[in-house]
Formats: sequence, structure tokens, C-alpha cells
Amino acid sequence: MSARQLHRWLGLGLGIYLVLVSLSGALLLYKNPLLGFQYPELREIELVADIRIWGPLVNQLQADPRFRYIKLPEAEAPWLEAVTHSDDRYYYDHQANLRLIRPAHSDLIGWLYDFHLHLLAGKDGRLVMGYLGLGVLVMFVAGLVQWWPRHFRRQLWRLPKPKAELRAMRQWHTSVASLSSPLQLLALLTALALIFSAQVRPVFSWLMNDPPEVAQSVTVQSQPLAETDWQTALNTAVEYWPKMEFRLLSLRSDASDAISLRAKSINEWHPNGRSRLLLDAEGKQIVASQLADDFGSGQRFYNLMYPLHMAAVGGEAYRLLLLVGGLIPLLLFITGLWYYLLRGRRQQGN
Repeated sequence: MSARQLHRWLGLGLGIYLVLVSLSGALLLYKNPLLGFQYPELREIELVADIRIWGPLVNQLQADPRFRYIKLPEAEAPWLEAVTHSDDRYYYDHQANLRLIRPAHSDLIGWLYDFHLHLLAGKDGRLVMGYLGLGVLVMFVAGLVQWWPRHFRRQLWRLPKPKAELRAMRQWHTSVASLSSPLQLLALLTALALIFSAQVRPVFSWLMNDPPEVAQSVTVQSQPLAETDWQTALNTAVEYWPKMEFRLLSLRSDASDAISLRAKSINEWHPNGRSRLLLDAEGKQIVASQLADDFGSGQRFYNLMYPLHMAAVGGEAYRLLLLVGGLIPLLLFITGLWYYLLRGRRQQGN
């Protein structure tokens, strides 16, 4: 099968999937502003930088077995977000007042999020997305191989007048595809790296000669859930890492669990950080700590995949660029399908 045929049939087979995933991803780049627009309850909430004020609320949520983890406020999302095991989301303002409850799949944003991450099929859907993504990668490469010219000239990227002619459709498709290919490949390759993390992480570590990972020996004394003291834990965490931005709190679900916090250093791009701090249930003793800045070069490079994929870096300009990148597959699918249909009609006419 030639590159032309491979690109054509993969495009026809995977085009709708690629368009839907790209459009959902483009909308999710603005998830927090869209939540604020859709829900008036999330407006006029002040950003609180000192996480220690959340101690009483977190203790209250810890006592409720429905809750799994907590996402702390940030500039674009100044609310505290508590997530249950069934993926319902509770939003609290700067005074710890409950403002909103979003049950799972209760709005378009929830459906888009689940579709973009799991194809609405949980962990199995995420794996299916990985294999479909590999097919899309083959389609991109086949298209570039088919288009690749012997001599590069300026007219290769000259867009024709918008006429429904065979040559014009082909030129629109190839010009837009080739010009946007770096951006499309960036979004696709970072997505594949996230999906196949178990396979990609070791490759990066090997390529960049990371030192062997030494498993931390963490011993946590079994303590009843009722003894969990998040107020003390937050005080201890801030004293231990005063310059870190704490992002996620994992609530204890078993007596053998430690209090767990995720934090972001000033050197990290990852919006939730990859540094981790574990404390005993009383929140007084540091059980283990791991700074993302101490990771090997390969692991630090891998940790760039997520922020690059969801525009956590680069400011508004990069987010707008990814938004455009999410709309381009729709244009490519339309022009490619149009070209295929026009070509079929011409061949039937001859």
C-alpha cells in the first residue's frame, strides 16, 4: 500500500475521531473560564494564597468517606474543588462556603472532559485512544511523505482561492496540513506520551542517562482515620516547604494511609507539580518527601508533556495557538473528504 493510499484510508477511518478529540481538547483549554461563565456561583470568589486557612474544611471533608482528593485554588480557578470517588465535584469559596455541586456528567464540560480523556469508557477507553492515536500518527506521517517535495518553493504553501475545484481542494489540504504539522505533531506526540507513560518514561530516562531510581522505604504507622489532623499537616507542610505552591491533597481512605500533598516548585511547568510530601495522620511528622527538581533529566523532560499538551505554559498566546491547532483537523477533514468526493465524481465522469 502506498503512502497516498494509507493516508487516504486512515483519514477516512479516523477523521471523525480526530476531529471530535481535537475540538473537545480545544474547548477544554478554557475549562475554568467556561465554568465561571456557565455557573454564576463560581464568580466573585477571592483567591487565597495561604493554604493553612483550609484546615477545618479539609478535616470536614476527610470525615466524609465520599471524598477522594482536593484541588487547591489557583489564579484561573480561585475556588477549592473537592472530588468524590464517583467524580462529583464540590466547589468552595474563600470563606469555605459551598458554592456549587457538579455531579459527574451533569454538563457539557463534564462530558467533554470524560470523552477527551477516556472516550467515555474509563481506563479501557484511554488505552483505545492510545491505539487510535498511533493510527493518527501513521496517517500524519504518510501524508507528509506523500506531500514531501523534491524542492521547496514558496508556492507550496500558497493558499488558492476558495473554489470547489479538485486542484484547489488538494492545495488547501496539503498547505494547511504542512504548515500546521509541527503544532499537530506536538499535540499528538505529547498525548501519546501521556497515554503510554509506562513505556515512554523509561525510554526518556535511558536516553538521558538518568541515575537508577531508588525506591523510598516509607513506613507509616497505622492510625485511625478519625485521628487525621489536616490543620496540623498543612502548618507542617508550609513550614517544611515555604516556597512551594501546594496544589493537591489526597484524603486518607485507610488507616495505613499517610497524609499526601502534591506541590509545584518555581522551576516546574506542571500545573499540579510533581513534588510530593507525606506526613503521618497527626500531621506532625514528615514521613517522606520527593522534590521534582531532584528527578533525572529524562523524568523532568517527561514531566513537560502534560503542561505542553494543555497549555499550562506559554501564556495566552500559546493557548490560542493550541486552540487554533484544535480547529485545524476539522478543516483538514472537510478539505480531504471534499477532494476525495470530487476526485471520485471526476473518475466516474471519465
